[in-house]
Amino acid sequence: MDVCVESAVFTPAVEILQEGVAPSEEVEEKECGAEAPPTGDNPASRPKTPQAEAAAEKNLWSAWAWLGLCKSPSRKIPNIVHVDVDAFFASVEQVLSPRLRGKPVLVGRGCVASASYEAKMLGVKTAMSFREALRICPKAIVVPGQYEHYADFAERVRRILETYTPAVETAALDDFYMDFAGTERLYPDYEAALRRLQAEIFGRTGLSVSLGAARTKVVASIASRLERPRGFRVVAPGDEEAFLTPLPAEKLHGIGHVHAGALAERGIATIGQLRQVPKAALQAAFGEASGQQIWERARGLDGREVLLPSTPKSVSRETTIEGGTIDTEFLGGLIEYLSERIGSTLREYGKQARTIGLRIRYVDHFSAHQTVRLTKPTNDERELLSAAKELFGKLFTRRVAVRLAGISVTNLEQDRRQNELFDTCANRRWYLNREMDRVRGRYGWNAVFYGKGLELREHYATKPNGLVLSTPCLSR
Repeated sequence: MDVCVESAVFTPAVEILQEGVAPSEEVEEKECGAEAPPTGDNPASRPKTPQAEAAAEKNLWSAWAWLGLCKSPSRKIPNIVHVDVDAFFASVEQVLSPRLRGKPVLVGRGCVASASYEAKMLGVKTAMSFREALRICPKAIVVPGQYEHYADFAERVRRILETYTPAVETAALDDFYMDFAGTERLYPDYEAALRRLQAEIFGRTGLSVSLGAARTKVVASIASRLERPRGFRVVAPGDEEAFLTPLPAEKLHGIGHVHAGALAERGIATIGQLRQVPKAALQAAFGEASGQQIWERARGLDGREVLLPSTPKSVSRETTIEGGTIDTEFLGGLIEYLSERIGSTLREYGKQARTIGLRIRYVDHFSAHQTVRLTKPTNDERELLSAAKELFGKLFTRRVAVRLAGISVTNLEQDRRQNELFDTCANRRWYLNREMDRVRGRYGWNAVFYGKGLELREHYATKPNGLVLSTPCLSR
């Protein structure tokens, strides 16, 4: 239902004092574009002057702002913000190990997956072989990588971003998009808020990030990568063409080194020169879809929106076992731990699973997998564990060491607890699970363990959100 407020007469004390209006005067607000014709010399009947209207819009603490009756501010902000963690893997290693700080660090196996900026300044690049990287930077420290920790830090960064706006999209492990549309009144000084965000991430995680703000994703991502590390660039609405014109063509998403070389042979080195190429010529050179995309993005056009996290259609947790094992007690404890993680994730999303599956792989690469439909949908790890153990008894039939175990649940449904209102045992389990989730949410996953989970601590190291297993996804 649309409500149109023609006029209202009100004299809030705070607004009067801030706008310098005498207490005896009446304040009139006009909405929906309706203006009453002036009648006589009554000050309340006169149309509001532009100066008074601007003053009302600037007064964020007025009664009209709280009621939502003030006109929205005319200024438009570059609402899309791209957040890129600088040298993510290498930076996490430097945070975890203070002895690495300020030194050239290379992360990876066989080739460079990430290099610190101390190494990049000497010419080391991502995807370079270690032989070549160490030739360029012989003092570099090579770290194989602790991938279970990288997901933890990415999640910590994402949670900080969500305190500024709920519209956060995880584009990659170290790349995020944020949408600040509609927050103009919440952040009157937009650039200061972004700098505060940048400083907060560094203060709480030790990681430096580069920020780029623009009206579209493509321009924001280019802006964030121009001045790394700790880059900061805001492209005001309407300045996209001036910003993109002098930049090299390879800065544009979709143009790699090969395409950039082909364009350079034809005298096209910058995005401004690329903008002069007809759309038909780009489609002939790069294909219809890619040519259309390059033509649009050279002009700063990008219709992609910030996507909110979607509800999962399935949940799976699996891990590999170094060297393999035939110890059924150990495997049973591992399956119990995986069931706990899945049950917690289901409750977090407010879902119940109708189907559960178990997969094991032996050291000779033979795999076995089976699923079963549960009697009733559930997110209780005890019920999930009971079904998983039955499946394990059917699948573990060979006297060969197991090197991988995984559990998955599918056919997710909305959590309907009213189906269990008269089940005393189910109610007790529901309250227990709720308190377990609350304690773990406050003190970390390791604050509470089931019996066999304690035995796993003899084999695995612990971290705040669980055991350090071989699969990074278990950090979620």
